[in-house]
Amino acid sequence: MESESDSEWEPTFSFFHLWLQQLRSLRHELRACLYTGNHTALPSLITRTIAHYESYYRTRSDLTRSDPVKAFTTPWASSLERSVAYWIAGWRPNTLIHLLHSESGRRFEAQLEDLLLGVHSGDLGDLSPVQVSRIDEIQRRTVEEEDEIGEEMGRIQEGEVHLDLVVGRIGWVMGRADELRMRTLRGVVGLLGSVQAAEFLVAAADLEYGFREYGLERERGRRRGFWV
Repeated sequence: MESESDSEWEPTFSFFHLWLQQLRSLRHELRACLYTGNHTALPSLITRTIAHYESYYRTRSDLTRSDPVKAFTTPWASSLERSVAYWIAGWRPNTLIHLLHSESGRRFEAQLEDLLLGVHSGDLGDLSPVQVSRIDEIQRRTVEEEDEIGEEMGRIQEGEVHLDLVVGRIGWVMGRADELRMRTLRGVVGLLGSVQAAEFLVAAADLEYGFREYGLERERGRRRGFWV
């Protein structure tokens, strides 16, 4: 039986379900442009995709102000996401940079012979030394801030924050974590060319959508008694 609290949150569940579907649609458009070579459409699509992520965190911010504890539990996410992938109610910002390095390395190996011959693709396998240096700097600052946020969350969990202040502090920590997630995404995309940014955003969407679908499938299997 649906509780009154769950009923109140139904619009929230609907928003995040629709948000994920729209992310999948944007991913499809980005892939289509990359595949067909219609790169003139990429800057607009990249802007729309970044704005789509921003809409997620704006809605999260509204929810956090109304009920920080409920928002922190991310009830719209799968249990696998919450238990394995999430750091302070979402992806760890540094995950995006790890993803970038992984995608860049995979493409670099595939086109190494061409690069040695001076043939440049302009994709993620063709990052310039300046780009690599600036990405490393973003990663350094991101990790430092992750550590600061994690320490504050640890103080809350260990009871070092007065009980009357816990709820508000949880909301503050979540807001700071979400701001760092969005700042990291914008920072990385801002260093990349259009093709590189599109490939990166496709990979980020694959990670988001793929992990969600796998988590939901595990939950469906558990309900059917296939998994424990």
